[in-house]
Amino acid sequence: MSLPDTNPQSESATDYPAAWDSDALRRKMLHHMQSLLEDNESPIPLKRLQYQLEQSTIYHDVIQRWPRMDDSQRLKAWELLLEYSDQVAREVLPTCVQCGECCRRGSPTLHLEDLELLKQSKLPWNKLYTLRQGEPVRSPFDDKIFFLLDERIKLQEKPGTQECAFLDGDVCTIYVDRPLQCRAQACWDSAQYKELTQQPYLTRRDIFAELELLLELMDEHNKRCSFSKLEERVKALEEQGEEKIQPLLELLAYEDHFRHFFGEQLKVPEDTLKLVFGRSFADLVALFGFRVDEEPDGTKRLVPDPAR
Repeated sequence: MSLPDTNPQSESATDYPAAWDSDALRRKMLHHMQSLLEDNESPIPLKRLQYQLEQSTIYHDVIQRWPRMDDSQRLKAWELLLEYSDQVAREVLPTCVQCGECCRRGSPTLHLEDLELLKQSKLPWNKLYTLRQGEPVRSPFDDKIFFLLDERIKLQEKPGTQECAFLDGDVCTIYVDRPLQCRAQACWDSAQYKELTQQPYLTRRDIFAELELLLELMDEHNKRCSFSKLEERVKALEEQGEEKIQPLLELLAYEDHFRHFFGEQLKVPEDTLKLVFGRSFADLVALFGFRVDEEPDGTKRLVPDPAR
């Protein structure tokens, strides 16, 4: 379902409903619903309300009859739509319409209950990654940054976005086997989602419980390559300048060597290293406004990235 064009240049020269064609009517309705959300400071996605409105018999009847209506009929029909859209905004149906808006705000964090989805291969292992203890994350409730007290495992997101990797257009490609958070998430009411935060999260120890050697290596990686160590080296560079770039480069190189050396030794597939050892330091320096570039000879350079 695509949203109508909202370009003001395409609007009728007058705001009188009698002058609107069907496309203008849809745009005016969309603008009105957007205003309702803004006036009420509602977190509900516009597309969610639009979908509910467009599924109603009232809306379909007006849209179908609009081209044949005279001026007075159009005015009454517009007033009817305004009244009904106000009702929709107040009384959102408590059901998921699969509009995809929740999926665009971020991928789900997995809970212990989701382990069964992994065991049954309902979720691919190479589409998971670990957020380690101490890493900064954004709260889904107030958009504030906080540091994790314990680790989380998430589904991957599309590069450069917060959109879940399993969203295809407006369609969730794993909807039948979606994780617990996805099933609890409701854009019209956050209560159930907030309650879910009290449920145990899935950890790497749950997933790799029978692989003691791998667990020991993950613990060692956490000690030697913690996020706090990376943060310390970056701050030293920012405060003391170029003389501190070499220690930071050495830490980046060491973390990269650790994950790939032990990954190869234990035959861990390359595309699951973000699950086993979490995000690489080469990825995490983006949080500080840097990126790692690799030269043709394999040399790696740390460069500022203003786009971050």
